[in-house]
Amino acid sequence: MSDRLLRPDISDCATQQETAAWLLACPLATLVTEEAFIRRTLRLSGFREGLSYLETMLSVLREDRREDGNLMNYMAFATANGRLWRVADGLPPR
Repeated sequence: MSDRLLRPDISDCATQQETAAWLLACPLATLVTEEAFIRRTLRLSGFREGLSYLETMLSVLREDRREDGNLMNYMAFATANGRLWRVADGLPPR
């Protein structure tokens, strides 16, 4: 609960750059528990890269892992994460 006092809500973000930074700093537990609200906010703002990141992160959290504990689809995670970092830095996602 104290986390929400330190971090603004996603609906307070005015630009896609701010939203990307919010998503990258957001605790994974919040992505899971607030999935519907975050998804609706991203859809209404038309932020496709943010939706892609949310989908990828949630699928990574919910998928089985390899025997060694690594992610099954690491490339999807790395791609979505990299694109969102580019947006947060003010660059096009590519």
